[in-house]
Amino acid sequence: MLVVLPNFSLPAVAAARSKALADWLDGFDVGWVVGGGTGESLPLPRREVARRVGAWAEALHAMERVFRLHKPGLRVSEKEAAALGELVAASAGAMLKLVRDISALKSSPSKLLVALDVYVPAWETYPVLARLFSWAPSHPVLAAAEAALADLVNAARVCCRRDLRAFVRAYYPWRMPPGDGEVIHPCVGFWMGYFRCMLRNRIPLYFILGNDGNPEDSRRAVSQPLLPARAISAEGASGGGLSHLVAELISCLEAVVEEKSSSSAAVPGLRQLFMLNNTCAIMLQAMGSDLRPFLPPEWLRVREERMEGYIKGYMDAAWAPVVSRLELDDGRASRPSIIVSRRRDPLHAFLSALEDACSEQRRWKVPNPVLRGIIRKVVTESVVPMYRRFLQEHPEAHAVATRLTAEELEHQLSNLFEG
Repeated sequence: MLVVLPNFSLPAVAAARSKALADWLDGFDVGWVVGGGTGESLPLPRREVARRVGAWAEALHAMERVFRLHKPGLRVSEKEAAALGELVAASAGAMLKLVRDISALKSSPSKLLVALDVYVPAWETYPVLARLFSWAPSHPVLAAAEAALADLVNAARVCCRRDLRAFVRAYYPWRMPPGDGEVIHPCVGFWMGYFRCMLRNRIPLYFILGNDGNPEDSRRAVSQPLLPARAISAEGASGGGLSHLVAELISCLEAVVEEKSSSSAAVPGLRQLFMLNNTCAIMLQAMGSDLRPFLPPEWLRVREERMEGYIKGYMDAAWAPVVSRLELDDGRASRPSIIVSRRRDPLHAFLSALEDACSEQRRWKVPNPVLRGIIRKVVTESVVPMYRRFLQEHPEAHAVATRLTAEELEHQLSNLFEG
């Protein structure tokens, strides 16, 4: 700092000041902010931008602490103090350029995360500078900071707040590979991980997205005092703020997954199995991560009931037609002759339908072993007793049944969903 400080004494040479500013910022690995515009992408990965901006903000905080604690013993001339103020103002202006460049980025999930990463370091730094150099609220740097941060809030809100479902639907390739409709969609892992990344910045997330006010009313959000993370967590647990936002984001992901399940509707039971796999994956990732404290108490129960409905729908679509081949005519209603002739050999019809169902569903996959065991048990308890009962009530079918005993049928069903 002492080396570059003379270049900021008045009268200053623009070229020398620009080089000195770049050298000063290079010390924090953020010298690139004084270069050209970022265009449509950042010059560094998102996490690296956040780390370096944080280092820059921490350096200014350290400067403020040194001056505040050791001010009586420091011998700084009026000229040096003015030059220091010019240096800090130029540094702050350069970082505001980065904030504006982030606001101008094309809407994307990465833009939202980098906005969350940069918001708090920038927001906290400018009041520190105002205290250190006794800047009035009308100081050009403070006025520019307020405007730039307001634009950042608006840009982040525009990314997703206007339509969260469209935000989730629009990013990351949602095209489902042919034949893989029964597997967990890769977008589920992407978005659940993304939601966890968002929560690492709970304070800016609360002010940028958790605020239910008008998206254009950004200056109010920028001017509000920051709350400690534990206060925001308590609010989230009470059902408002971040709690509502997290639940809404996951619901939007579930809605888009439901839309994509239509590509599996042509095969009986496949759509329900797809939804079972993905709902189970969402539920486990949410409950086993830091998303859990922000979900309402009934969230898990609702998903469990939804999965029970998917299992019932899967059984109705995939196995009810198979088991119906064994249903006995109780004589309560006469059947048309064409149906009677078709059902004269119900065992043969059942075995044929069973082979078709098993050969198809052996290729399907249920990655979660607990869920796979539950579905197998439901299928076995639905099919095997009906088959055993049919054999007991039709002794003449025993000769055919020697090819497939009830125990062998149970073993055959236990091999489903291995993929």
